[in-house]
Amino acid sequence: MSENWKRWRGLKSLLIDAVEHGSRAVERVQKETAARPFAILEDLPDVGAPAKIVHAVHDVAVTGVHGAIRVVNKLVGATADVAFDVLEKSENSEKTQKTQKTQKTEKHEREK
Repeated sequence: MSENWKRWRGLKSLLIDAVEHGSRAVERVQKETAARPFAILEDLPDVGAPAKIVHAVHDVAVTGVHGAIRVVNKLVGATADVAFDVLEKSENSEKTQKTQKTQKTEKHEREK
């Protein structure tokens, strides 16, 4: 693997990790931030029960959205790995063909 491809793969890994950890952090903050007003509403006599339901729905929605973000992130990472493999193999094949062509040309020139 060339240094160039190592760098591309390293950059991809950094981006995938950033999205994964960023999504987890944002999910946590969103739930913690929403928990404060929900806690107040849940203590009120007339709105407490509905507030608990809305709170649960909110948390499920936030978890679902961030779960979907992380699934797509993993798929993007896997797709990038396949694309890098194909491109690297193609690049190596082209280099091999050029080397073989150059060697044939040099041999032909020597035989003249």
